[in-house]
Amino acid sequence: MIVEVINSKDELESVEPFRVEYLLWGTKMIPKTYGYLGFVPEKGFYLKMICEESEPLRTYENVLDPVYRDSAMEAFFQFEHENGNRRTLPYLNFEVNANGALLAGFGSGRTYRSYFTKEQLPAFGCVALVEEDRWSFEMCIPLEILDGIYGPLNLGVGSRFRCNFYKISETKEIEHYASCFPIRSKIPSFHMPEYFGDVWVGKNMDIPGRFSGDDADGGREAGHYIYFPHTRVNIEESRKDNQEDAFMKIYKAADYNEMSRKAANVIAAQVIMKPDCVLGLATGSTPIGTYERLVEMNQAKDLDFSMVKTVNLDEYKGLPRTNDQSYYYFMHEHLFDKVNIDPENTHLPDGTKEDSEQECAQYEEVIRSLGGVDLQLLGLGHNGHIGFNEPAEVFDKETHCVDLQESTIEANKRFFASADDVPKQAYTMGIGTIMRAKKILVVVSGEDKADIVAKAFFGPVTPAVPASILQMHNDVTIVADAAALSKIPQ
Repeated sequence: MIVEVINSKDELESVEPFRVEYLLWGTKMIPKTYGYLGFVPEKGFYLKMICEESEPLRTYENVLDPVYRDSAMEAFFQFEHENGNRRTLPYLNFEVNANGALLAGFGSGRTYRSYFTKEQLPAFGCVALVEEDRWSFEMCIPLEILDGIYGPLNLGVGSRFRCNFYKISETKEIEHYASCFPIRSKIPSFHMPEYFGDVWVGKNMDIPGRFSGDDADGGREAGHYIYFPHTRVNIEESRKDNQEDAFMKIYKAADYNEMSRKAANVIAAQVIMKPDCVLGLATGSTPIGTYERLVEMNQAKDLDFSMVKTVNLDEYKGLPRTNDQSYYYFMHEHLFDKVNIDPENTHLPDGTKEDSEQECAQYEEVIRSLGGVDLQLLGLGHNGHIGFNEPAEVFDKETHCVDLQESTIEANKRFFASADDVPKQAYTMGIGTIMRAKKILVVVSGEDKADIVAKAFFGPVTPAVPASILQMHNDVTIVADAAALSKIPQ
């Protein structure tokens, strides 16, 4: 795709339009959707998207609203800074409904996103217009914002970047999806840089793998030379979607006991394959059965923990380690004191430390010094929290101190004399820390978790449901009993 150089946004609709016409994930038909993208040197990119849809669904009106529940159009961009490491490059995405409600953020591929604040959003100048038989939006992506994310990009004629554009609607009445560049996957996921197409500013400097027989002017339309950026494989000719193996695996267990056994088998396999692995461990009632199975394996001499290292997700702030409700106490009671693990190889945040910033930074350094987590065990809270990462407006990146929400305090009060005794703060790994684990194992049990399982793993990715970010990880295994899986799509 070629992005033309223009002098101002007034020239935007004079450029060749791109079309959003690749139907995705069972969609049979969408309203005609197309757009214009132009580049103004020293200013940035101007984008306008148009959908020939009368009376579009438009519930949300404010910036940062979750506009994915409306009729919406979305744009993704990914640029390359000096280090050229494409697998870790942030991408930007902008989602807009017919009211002009803009949800905008940036993040590192399959990990987390940070959202632009209300104070930053006016820089994009996003405006929507609803007419009798169509609606549209237009916006600017200033160079200073791109440079702030990537460092100096020095964009100009011949520069290459990646992008994709979508028309989406996910309400009960209407559910349709379409993209500008094709996505060869049967599993919904927009946030995949592998699904972005290559784009050049002004002219095409080099399109590898050109189709034979093209004339000097490009022959087949340049906008439809689509490649996987990392592999340079032509999507239109690709016979295998390698991304199919990157999505979460779900194992259904008959009940809690079978769930615990299956989860313990996953952890045991990790330890057997890599005896000195780093396990990320969780607390709470759900993993107890899993730990019991691991203890049984160890005592039967079938599993050796002598070289294993562990890091725990979280710890209450203010509780001494001798308190029977501290997570330090929990781990020793249910696992550490019952297997042959070296106590020096077990690590938890220290809840007695008052300096939150120092303790969190020190814990991150512990994890880094171990080489990161090989397998992270997670439970799932009723409000979607993982660790103590509570619903929020953004995904927290690293270990931090969090104020616990009332729903979490209520859920944990059964372990204390009363709700008043439940600590109000905790240290927890951040979403970014969790997402850097090489593998993630989630255990869930009970009908009371059925709603959040469906929401977290089959709904949109949003910090309002922290566990939803796991949809973006490339190696997630969910082991859950039948009751917990009772409301997922079949």
